[in-house]
Amino acid sequence: MDIAIYVLSALTMASGTATAVLYQMHKNVGALIAKMLAAVLFVIAGIMAFAVRVRGELMCALILAGLFPALGGDWFLAVKEIAADEKRDLRNFRLGVISFGAAQILYIIAFLADANFTFKPAFIPLIVLPLLCTLISMLTKQVHIEKKRLPFVICYGLLLGATLAMAASRYYLNPDTSGLIALVGAAAFVLSDMSLACFFFAEKIKDRRFFNFPVMILYFGAQVLYVLAMIF
Repeated sequence: MDIAIYVLSALTMASGTATAVLYQMHKNVGALIAKMLAAVLFVIAGIMAFAVRVRGELMCALILAGLFPALGGDWFLAVKEIAADEKRDLRNFRLGVISFGAAQILYIIAFLADANFTFKPAFIPLIVLPLLCTLISMLTKQVHIEKKRLPFVICYGLLLGATLAMAASRYYLNPDTSGLIALVGAAAFVLSDMSLACFFFAEKIKDRRFFNFPVMILYFGAQVLYVLAMIF
């Protein structure tokens, strides 16, 4: 079973990389198909990992549950790229952020549960780290975020930071392989979404499609690492 999980994880990464390549080639429909294939693959890997889990049932159940709204977020943000008008683009953006926000909440609770619901206050600054980077980028006019999107970006940034803080606290309190894998996954998630912010909002960059490579590779890498954290 473990070998099958590794194979599915590798296929997820291959499909995620193909997504970035197809976006680079302006083939957005093909990118949507490749992206959803990658998302389905990591969900299947998650189900299999839960079946042979090593970690606590609650943590693994919450990680598995988080993979499903993440899959929904993948769909909405992929459809956003082929939206016919601004109204649909904004709607899919909002639905995508809400879906990923739900996933982050489940991951936060998962890591907190695996640490026996204890948290090291020293990691509180990590909660505001993604948001701080966004605000600095806005103040220096490196990115421009419309007011109608800004509340979603702020709320999601805080959730993303909270996931990183919980993963770091969990590893500090219980420094094992699973905790390290999850921490690296949380960091990859943050870096992926920072790259995504550049892709969406860094208007000074002439060709932002290049950001699809760190976005997709780091994002799917993060999800694969969360799956693997169940079996170590």
